[in-house]
Amino acid sequence: MLRERLATSISPVTLYISTTENLSKICYTAEIIKWEDKRELAESRRQTVLHYLEKFQTKECDLFRGQELGEGKAVNLITIRNLRSLETLLPTSFLVKKSDNEPLKKRTRAGGWSEVYDRGDLSVFSLSATDTEETSNQRLADEIIRSRSLDANALQQRLNAAPKISERVQIISVGYRRNADVIVAVLIRANGVCERCRKNATFVRRSDGTPFLEVHHCKPLAEGGEDTTENALALCPNCHREVHHG
Repeated sequence: MLRERLATSISPVTLYISTTENLSKICYTAEIIKWEDKRELAESRRQTVLHYLEKFQTKECDLFRGQELGEGKAVNLITIRNLRSLETLLPTSFLVKKSDNEPLKKRTRAGGWSEVYDRGDLSVFSLSATDTEETSNQRLADEIIRSRSLDANALQQRLNAAPKISERVQIISVGYRRNADVIVAVLIRANGVCERCRKNATFVRRSDGTPFLEVHHCKPLAEGGEDTTENALALCPNCHREVHHG
């Protein structure tokens, strides 16, 4: 990945780091400004690296010296700058993989790399709690299942003890920049009629008096679907919810 996209001080690659003690959270960020294959280093460069390892990371010296026995493993040597810890640790699922557009799962062991979309400066996410949209929805679904298992008295007791003001959290989601022309063309095609149930829109928009229909992609954009009129339908809110949840 880093060989194909050469990082430089002018064009750095953002690095997100979790620690062995906290694999489920993003603990640090930094900027990668150089990548090298350890097997291809000049001797002078090898000695420079060893000097710093002996001074700052003595446990890494043997791994570095034994790279020729690594059979292709542990060959990455990266140079970073602006290493900093995060005041608010974010879940690894906050990052979305480029390979499949899915949130990065909780890490189970140290090591390994995943190419993710660049989130930039994470310091803006400083509320008391931060969730991805997927994590937030899953947590609520799990809590609903638990609540349904309670008898009436237990449920009422929990309601009486619950805070009346909800905790404020920041929900992070990854979206797609949609083509407004596609939306307009599909709505014109539908002419106020749901293209699934064939009924007229049940209400009009307060803003402009047009029939309220929602443009739905038959094959989701997250699954590689095209943002085209051929891959889109104008649906009433009820049909749209049924398509997703029915």
